[in-house]
Amino acid sequence: MEDKLAQELEAWGKEKVAYTFPRWEQIPDIELYMDQVIALLEKHFHKFPGDSAGKLISPSMINNYVKQGIIPPTIKKRYSRTHIAYLMMLCTLKPVLPLAVVQGIIEFQLQTKTFAEVYDHFAIEQEQASVYTMAQAKAESELLGQTAATEQEMLSNLSLKMAVLANSSKILAEKIIEMERAEGKLSTLDDKGKKSKKIKI
Repeated sequence: MEDKLAQELEAWGKEKVAYTFPRWEQIPDIELYMDQVIALLEKHFHKFPGDSAGKLISPSMINNYVKQGIIPPTIKKRYSRTHIAYLMMLCTLKPVLPLAVVQGIIEFQLQTKTFAEVYDHFAIEQEQASVYTMAQAKAESELLGQTAATEQEMLSNLSLKMAVLANSSKILAEKIIEMERAEGKLSTLDDKGKKSKKIKI
């Protein structure tokens, strides 16, 4: 990656690779009000994934997650460490997967791990995925650069390749959760989008 746009992409990628998700023990172990939750999450999402932070979280979204049983109910409208961790996972993954699938992935993990372990496992996997994706992008850009006539063509081909890889990964994740639900190992959603049974924390 030697050209201007490619260098800009590489610099952006290094920032994403350097970012670490707060671990369970680093999430405030105090009850927060809605505005405090929003401020905390926006601070995180401003760094990961970046400019789309405002689209990922809002008070109405959080209220809907509670009403639909996607996250546990609040106590006196206050949010705990568990709520924050749930929202970190949901908001990070929802641009890629339907909420029902993200919900299923968390529930599947909870069959063998505590919730704290599930969250920390998610954080580690997301960080490793950032490293892998940027390493893959760099390798692919070097290969594509050998055949592409221009930097624009190389980046265009790279964006397509990453998009289809993301789509293939999405399809696989959805299939696994679909199979688990068919086996009766995960809760299902009713016609209003609510869970038929609660996830145990």
